[in-house]
Formats: sequence, structure tokens, C-alpha cells
Amino acid sequence: MRRIILVPLLICVALLAVAGGIGYWIYDNYTYYRTDDAQITGPMVNVSAPSAGQLATLTVKQGDTITAGQTVATLSPAAGTNAPQNISSPISGVVLQTTAVQGQLVSAGLPIVQVTDLKSVDVTAYIDEGAINNVKTGQDVDIHIDAYSDTSFTGKIQQIVNATASQFSLLPTQDNGSGNFTKVGQRIPVVISLDGTGGKDVVPGMSVEVTIHIH
Repeated sequence: MRRIILVPLLICVALLAVAGGIGYWIYDNYTYYRTDDAQITGPMVNVSAPSAGQLATLTVKQGDTITAGQTVATLSPAAGTNAPQNISSPISGVVLQTTAVQGQLVSAGLPIVQVTDLKSVDVTAYIDEGAINNVKTGQDVDIHIDAYSDTSFTGKIQQIVNATASQFSLLPTQDNGSGNFTKVGQRIPVVISLDGTGGKDVVPGMSVEVTIHIH
């Protein structure tokens, strides 16, 4: 008798557990959108030579903090002039790398220094096109940076880019003219502002997971 009663009870418990799991899955998918296809991004500026010449001085190195308008290098005086050409950074930030050395002959437009502003970093996440209709500017976002798994960050949807990620690719993703068309799900870049970094060194390129509060 006890076994007869126990079996239906266990079946009921199992059915309730399954129903609860399905209900939670539906609720979670209605409330949140999650993706780990995201990374920290920020403005990176190449400071280039305005004209051809010899790099007379290079006054910064990788890791230096500089201010907007600061001279980072000078070119030897051009023919017919006595003054060297000042090369300055258009933004404040940190020197990511120097791509030339003092005394080197450079051509016009050659990048000499690369600078990024670590105070202006944000997150770029790539959202499936089938879910983009639920993503709106201003929505809250929970952010987890892989490098700082013990720290939670927050932010908000700042911008939804008006093009798919494939449009920014240097190489075409498919050749429609070949007749071998295969439909591929597209992803749309979404820019997410960070409410703060909590004193952490958050730099462009770091891997991120985001949870967007869509409802």
C-alpha cells in the first residue's frame, strides 16, 4: 500500500520539477538576454607623421600617460625651413605602442604612436538579429569581465548600431553570385556604457559576458 501511494507521489514531484524548470526557463528568457560575444572597446587613435622626414625625437614610450595636445615626437626641419614639425596627440590617454624609433625616416601618414583613452571605455556586445527587437537604448545591463570574475559591473544600452557586424568585415562572408547561398544568422553590435570600473584596469579587448534586462 505504501509503495502504491509513493509511486504517484514521486511522479507528481517529478512533473512539478519539470514544470518549474520550464517555467523558470520561460521567465528567464522573457526577462533577460545573455551573450558572451562581447568585449571591452575604446577609442584608439594613431598619431601619424604629417609629412615625410626623419624622426628627430620620440618623447614617449609604451605605457606613458599623456594629455591632449602633448608633443610626442618631432620631425627634422623640412627643406627650406628652420623649425622642426611638432607631432602631438589629439586625445588624452595611455600610449599603447610606438611603431617608429628615433632617427627613422618616416613617410607622410605613417603611424608613430597609438593612444587609447582608458576613461572612455565601453562594452560592445553582438546580439542575434532575432532578439534585437527586444533590445532598447537605456536598458540595464549586468556585466562580467573575464579578467575580474570576482567583480560585477553594471551599465546601460547606449547605442544600437544600424548595421550588422558582417558589414564591417574586411572580407565578404559569402558569395551570393555563386548560386550557393546559405542563410546565416546575423549579429548586430550594441554599445553598452559602463557605470564605473571599480578601480579595475579595464582595457580594450577584454572578454565580457553581458546580461541585458529586456523586460
